[in-house]
Amino acid sequence: MNVLVVSDSHGSTVNFSHALEREKDCPLVFFLGDGEADLEKMKLRFPERSFIGVRGNNDYCSTLEEFAYKHVEGNTLVMCHGHTVGVKRSLHSLLEKAESVRANVALYGHTHRSDVFFDSYSGIYAINPGALFNGNYAVLTLSKDGVCVKFRNVFEVKD
Repeated sequence: MNVLVVSDSHGSTVNFSHALEREKDCPLVFFLGDGEADLEKMKLRFPERSFIGVRGNNDYCSTLEEFAYKHVEGNTLVMCHGHTVGVKRSLHSLLEKAESVRANVALYGHTHRSDVFFDSYSGIYAINPGALFNGNYAVLTLSKDGVCVKFRNVFEVKD
């Protein structure tokens, strides 16, 4: 299954909409915070998609949880914005959180940088899609055979 992963839209509903339009084969969308109002607008505009979101440090008075969890195609995912687990300093606390819930994928935002890290000791992928306000997002392909991540940008030509 393909999953669209976005974070840090910071008011850029145009980029959010472009990512959703480009990735039509992603029925599931994970939003990793900092733009809850943008998420709510996209839920109304794309009702055929399933959205799961978490709150970011700029989502004041948010109704979203700090962490979300999902099982997809034999994979267990934990999602957070990342500010409460210190992802700008280290991924250690994020990986500990993932390990504590037996997740093999930890999704986070906050740093505004696209990144993937595989911890060979725990077998956990830590993935940041980058900042959607800069056009960056990720598409995960999740299967019983594993995890594949592709980083994309709404401004690039799609192949």
